[in-house]
Amino acid sequence: MKRLLAIIAILLAGVPAKAQEGLFVEDLFNGDIISYKMMKRAFIHGSQLKPYKLDTYKSLSFTVDESMLHTVEVLVLRDAYDAVDKQMDYVGEHLSYALVSLPQSGVGANRYLCYQAKEIKGLWDVTVVYLRGSATLEDLNNMFNKKEK
Repeated sequence: MKRLLAIIAILLAGVPAKAQEGLFVEDLFNGDIISYKMMKRAFIHGSQLKPYKLDTYKSLSFTVDESMLHTVEVLVLRDAYDAVDKQMDYVGEHLSYALVSLPQSGVGANRYLCYQAKEIKGLWDVTVVYLRGSATLEDLNNMFNKKEK
């Protein structure tokens, strides 16, 4: 019995390190949906994010047609389904903005998924951001509002 509990504890010890796993957008960040060649990526971890109360920042920006936009929207909406909180806006039938508060990670960190899509000449400019840390939704809204001013 002790051996079984030890094995389970060892397996669970790896869970917090993979906080983004389990999200549908993970395939997007892994380059499985859209090629890395077609996107701008920014992944930041560690002390640079401390002033923002974050420990992980992952951002993707890309331009896609309406069919691929729909694929990305579905991934975001599936992750938003079990959200703790969410703010979502639509333009017509398309999701144009989302700020999704996801269930906490295994280490108790807050997790967020941000999404924005804008149509430009029949194509869609899309940004997807994953954030993790102690920042609250209010902290993020304050950060975003400061940048808009």
